[in-house]
Amino acid sequence: MNANRSRGVALIAALSLSLLTTPALAQPVLTVEGSCPGSMRALAEGMYPRAVVYLYFSPERGFYEFPPFHMCYGVEVGLNVHRLYYLGSTRADDFGTALWEGDAGPRACGGFMQAMDNRCQISNVVQVP
Repeated sequence: MNANRSRGVALIAALSLSLLTTPALAQPVLTVEGSCPGSMRALAEGMYPRAVVYLYFSPERGFYEFPPFHMCYGVEVGLNVHRLYYLGSTRADDFGTALWEGDAGPRACGGFMQAMDNRCQISNVVQVP
């Protein structure tokens, strides 16, 4: 085997090993605190650092998978997309944490929230307390 081919095989083996030992990204975690109706705080952790993060609300859980032509193809949303409300966006910090604070009206109580960033990372679904 020539020297260039040996180096190429060694490089491929090293890259394969590093891919096998690199941990997968965990699903981002959304938590909601506060009293409903009233002052609420939503915190999304584990998003991509410095990504734009969007917060959504629906009165019901649901299921939707982005279709093949969408940039987030295959990502599953756990909210009823026919009754989906955009609550706002913010930029995650250097550690992938995004924070929203605001007041929730009585119609929000018992509903569901989910966060998604502009790199298609999506959080768990949480119920508004």
